[in-house]
Amino acid sequence: MSIAGDRVEQVRDVDVLMRLGRVSLLAGFVLGVAMAGLAEPPKKGPKASAEQTQDAARFSDYLTGRAAQIDHDWATAGPAIRRAWESAKDDQGLRHDALLLSISGGDFAGALQIARTVPADSNDAPLASFVQTLEEIGAGHYAPAQAKLTAEPARGLDRYLNPILIAWCEVGRGRKAEALAALNGLDQVPGIEAMRQLQTAMVLDALGDKAQATVTYDKIIDATPPLHAIILAAQFYQRQGDTQKARNAIEKIEADGTSASLRGEMLARLSDKGRAGPAPDPKSGIADALFSISASLVAEKQNDVAPLLYTRFALYLRPDFPSAQLLLSEIDQRWGRLNDAADVLLSVNERSELRSTAERLAMGVLDKAKEDDKALKVGQAAVKAHPADMDVLLSYADLLREKNKFPEAIAAYDTALAKIPPTSNRKGLALYHRGIAYHLSKQWPKAETDLLAAMQLRPDDPGLLNYLAFSWADQGVNLDRARTMLERAIQLVPDDGAIVDSLGWCMYRAGDYSEAIKQLERAVSLDGNDATINDHLGDAYWRAGRQIEARSQWEKAARLSDDKTLTEQIRTKLKDGLDNVENPPRRASVN
Repeated sequence: MSIAGDRVEQVRDVDVLMRLGRVSLLAGFVLGVAMAGLAEPPKKGPKASAEQTQDAARFSDYLTGRAAQIDHDWATAGPAIRRAWESAKDDQGLRHDALLLSISGGDFAGALQIARTVPADSNDAPLASFVQTLEEIGAGHYAPAQAKLTAEPARGLDRYLNPILIAWCEVGRGRKAEALAALNGLDQVPGIEAMRQLQTAMVLDALGDKAQATVTYDKIIDATPPLHAIILAAQFYQRQGDTQKARNAIEKIEADGTSASLRGEMLARLSDKGRAGPAPDPKSGIADALFSISASLVAEKQNDVAPLLYTRFALYLRPDFPSAQLLLSEIDQRWGRLNDAADVLLSVNERSELRSTAERLAMGVLDKAKEDDKALKVGQAAVKAHPADMDVLLSYADLLREKNKFPEAIAAYDTALAKIPPTSNRKGLALYHRGIAYHLSKQWPKAETDLLAAMQLRPDDPGLLNYLAFSWADQGVNLDRARTMLERAIQLVPDDGAIVDSLGWCMYRAGDYSEAIKQLERAVSLDGNDATINDHLGDAYWRAGRQIEARSQWEKAARLSDDKTLTEQIRTKLKDGLDNVENPPRRASVN
């Protein structure tokens, strides 16, 4: 069976070119997403009132669906376009759009309703057939599903996907030899050896061959496995009661890396076999393969609908699939659907080892969505639910600091620093961020102590170098050391406008206006929309006797500024200049 096509059509919808997106898949594979518009409107003539009402309702649904599609609100777009299609079932374009949008919004009941009406000779037939095959698998009807898979020649991506789906159908039918033979079809597809090995291990586990599954998982873990393979292997070992092997697998996850929360959760539940993930079955095995396709597409930064479709396919077969839920949230964020992304994260099962990770990510997503109260509430609950998770606690402390809740932030950093091991990279980060909180709450001596301590642990952190050096320069102290630190930071990140600005400001505070102007002009060229950087350049121009250029730069800074204090300072300078004005304290222009 093929769900792959070769063309992507542009669509004209009410004089607007609309597409769900170009869908390029791995190694040149293409999942066709051919969009088509509404049929030509009927010629003018007398109509019955009922027909007029029907047309008006259809057009209203159509416009609602298209508006939702523009906003990537698939859950609204799918049902609306499907209703429009139901009033005009001969419209192939509407049928196509309704099918794609229903899948994108996770409405499989609606997608199936449409798929059953697609003729065998339609361009949509491969996708419609695939949706119906997934329905058979979801219902445990493995023989009919397998018959559909083998009925058509495998093309494109199906060369990878079909052998896996057929193997799991054989597992569902209890046929071990046939299942393993089906996986041999992957031998003809280059570049997927790791996935083939993982799928083989899962199939052996599902069939009850724990000995061979152990051998295969051992090979996976002895190599350089991806995170998802580590999770599956550790869960397998835990189910077998081999706690040491499970621990060894989990400890391959970096203790100070981005998956430290997951590492901690998995280690904490090692002694409880009941909390290991369930053994795979056909539905979860196929869901895993679909998830892997989507994850690969997301890793390739493909901003199209393909990753969304495959993630939805995976979640149809396995709704409680935390890894796929996290991936769906990432996809939603790429489409700008921040509240949807947060909702997906917060729907992750509370018993999952990825729950704390999901809550931590939800904090950040809600913050981006400017849902401050919700973000803080989620953070507070996450810290209470996962008291040993330092990433959750530090993320919550950072959120409190960013919301100017400095006493609460400092208290959270204090709690974290009392628990973080002295060798952990997180200690330096916590000191750095607590130092910022002290500084912004006008407790500079404590801030300086923390920042200097953080420097001992993170000597090549460009943000830290910048923050401390700028703070010194702004006070007119330790200028030589500050300049050396900033030059080092620029070596680490040469094109960071904020750090180049800090070096220019350090030179300005030392009275070296000509060199300051060179650096500040470069900073403006790198980050021309930063109000503070433009304001700094205006100050340097004024001190160098270039008053006209100074006023022009201040005017630009005033237009860019969203900081009331900075804007007021700029207005004063535009009125009076700098000749009788002391340099006011500035914020560190830190990235």
